[in-house]
Amino acid sequence: MQMAIKTSQKVMQVLSAQLVQHLEILQYSTNELEQFIYDKANENPLLVVTDATVKSQYEEILQLASYSFKNFSAQYCGRQNNSFNPIEMKLAAKESYEQFLLEQVPMHNNLSSLDLKILTFLIRSLDDRLFLDVDLEIVAIKFKTQVLHIEALLDLLQTFEPVGVGARNYKEYLLIQVDRDALAPKLTSQFIKTDLELVAAQSIKQLSKKYKTPIQEVKKTVHYIKNLKPVVTGDKFETIPYVIPEIEVEKLGEEWMINLNRGYLPIVSIDKHYVEILKNDPNCKTYFKDTMKDALLLLQGIEQRDKTLYELARLLVELQEDFFNKGIEAIKPMRLKDVADILGLHVSTISRAVRGKYIKTSQGVYGLQSLFTKGVMNISGKMDSIMYIKKRLKQLVEEEDKQKPLTDQQITSILCTEGIQISRRTVAKYREEMNIVSSFNRVYG
Repeated sequence: MQMAIKTSQKVMQVLSAQLVQHLEILQYSTNELEQFIYDKANENPLLVVTDATVKSQYEEILQLASYSFKNFSAQYCGRQNNSFNPIEMKLAAKESYEQFLLEQVPMHNNLSSLDLKILTFLIRSLDDRLFLDVDLEIVAIKFKTQVLHIEALLDLLQTFEPVGVGARNYKEYLLIQVDRDALAPKLTSQFIKTDLELVAAQSIKQLSKKYKTPIQEVKKTVHYIKNLKPVVTGDKFETIPYVIPEIEVEKLGEEWMINLNRGYLPIVSIDKHYVEILKNDPNCKTYFKDTMKDALLLLQGIEQRDKTLYELARLLVELQEDFFNKGIEAIKPMRLKDVADILGLHVSTISRAVRGKYIKTSQGVYGLQSLFTKGVMNISGKMDSIMYIKKRLKQLVEEEDKQKPLTDQQITSILCTEGIQISRRTVAKYREEMNIVSSFNRVYG
């Protein structure tokens, strides 16, 4: 019997407690980080948390967040001694939330007064879940336009915050979330579109067999879907917090100014008096060491979060200057990996940095995730965003001869002459995603 000794090298990354907490803090939105800070302060006597002058900054917060509770708060506070009226409160909250959505309408040059009227109508046609509660054909008839026009504006509405607004059903609500996440497992959309029942039943083996995919990958996809944001029901307008953009970008002259909104977070410091008490108590050495370490981790984590967000914002301004000047229509294709490589960070770090965070520009308030889009290579070697290609495809269909609709191949040829290198199959895919029927059905449909 022969015995042999084999050696192999394996690289393993062990995350320190410091890095783990830094990553945890990085992924928090401003609202989440505020709660995390107060939770830590309740656990750690060395931490002192000072409210960031909420009363004096309240109006500024509301203006920045585009979410006005002023009238609602005044009415509620003014009738504290009167009878509680939940219907009036809900209507006031809904009105505020409609205003929040309306103020997200990007101020693009290509949005006509009719576009704004239709968007307003769509926003006011949302139900308690923020799902669209009106048929697009009815909207098209009301505004004397084509269904394709309404669909294009609904696509725009579905890019607004909170994620999932404007969905027409539960599947579309989930798909909107998936579409915004560049790190979503590749089969997620397909699972949701055709096999949501199997996902709910956790039929892992059946899904694995159907899609000829390893069980581990199926488990990962099912787990991802089950952890998507659920539909909020009931008094949703009272439970969804106002949005505070973490980053403000403003152009002064020829220079871009970047501002991190740290002023809306509580001020965190260490209680020096309490430090001296614990430090000089021989019975509290271990406790003092642990609490001091925990306090420093929090302070360092907040500082590191600020640094990462600033570096990210600076790079976004450099890579997406057209977007900051003209709005979402001018955005260039950009992946999380592209940004991660430039900043020398892991793609998961960038994913955490953009999660649930917002940026305020002269064009409106946007979720950072919405700035990351895929693209198609053109003949100049640059990338055209899928958003732009879909918009151009819709334009071609709307302008076509209704008696002789353009085939997918003809659309492909037109796009190719415009420098967009795209296949007929891809054109067909985008057309189907936008619910545009084939040329045959556009004649006889």
